[in-house]
Amino acid sequence: MTPDVAKAVQPSHALEHALLTGAGGLACSWRVGAGQLAIGAEQGDWAYLSIDVLPDAALDWVPPYAGDAPSAEHRKVGQIEATTAAGESGWRISAPVESAWVDVRVTSSAVISGGSRFEGAPLMSVLDGMMPAAEESFAAVTAATSKQMSWPALPFRESEARCDGGLNQVGIENALQLNGAPVEYSLLDSREKTIDALSDAVEARIGVFRCELFAEGFGYTEITVVRDFQTILAELTTLPDMASALEPIVLEGSVEGETALQARRDDGPHSPLYFTLGQTLYGVSSDGPATVAEAIIAQTR
Repeated sequence: MTPDVAKAVQPSHALEHALLTGAGGLACSWRVGAGQLAIGAEQGDWAYLSIDVLPDAALDWVPPYAGDAPSAEHRKVGQIEATTAAGESGWRISAPVESAWVDVRVTSSAVISGGSRFEGAPLMSVLDGMMPAAEESFAAVTAATSKQMSWPALPFRESEARCDGGLNQVGIENALQLNGAPVEYSLLDSREKTIDALSDAVEARIGVFRCELFAEGFGYTEITVVRDFQTILAELTTLPDMASALEPIVLEGSVEGETALQARRDDGPHSPLYFTLGQTLYGVSSDGPATVAEAIIAQTR
């Protein structure tokens, strides 16, 4: 019996999906089953197929990882030599196609815990089932004109990446109540890091950067900053399957038109928080992310 297929975005990959489209790429995805209930959740009975295309990124292409190393497995997709990967994170077929980077991916619930809809099937058989989607996608990109491969994009960061102003270390430390613990505060600019995946190429193009604070005895707080991408947060809530994954909250100091969404996850206070401040999209992954977000707002205003 053929399962019903619905157009949907997996919550765990929704932010990547939105950033890709904002970068001028194409993100398409479908689901069978009931859908992932929360970001990072493995339980349930679902599987997603996604096809991601980033134009003008073929020179940045790298093979997908299989475990902790780039995959060395290959398949012919039409006339194109593609790299494949299969494992706990799912199944992938990836290649540079003309001037674009193209990824075809399948993810599934219960791959680690057991009970996946693919349980008992040889890993390669799932890749076999993905081949028609890969062949059609690669053929479409190969045949497309440059005009057809030109999709709308949001503005990319032109300013310097800096962890000051609203991201000043003092305010972040005070919000976390670190009680004098030794602290390291670091800037991580996506344009200066090695590209290991399509999502890295997307972030480098956009100009995503992160401010990472490590406090001894308290762990890490990571603040993701995406300038001029404030519009994608409201769009995230409209994506299929996202209603159960993101919960609207109100942050002190926010004004009308600004949005804050707390991810619903099983790991409690470390659930990521996304919010807009002016024209900037922020993500905070930390214990007590709302207090960190409110500190950023207070230091900015």
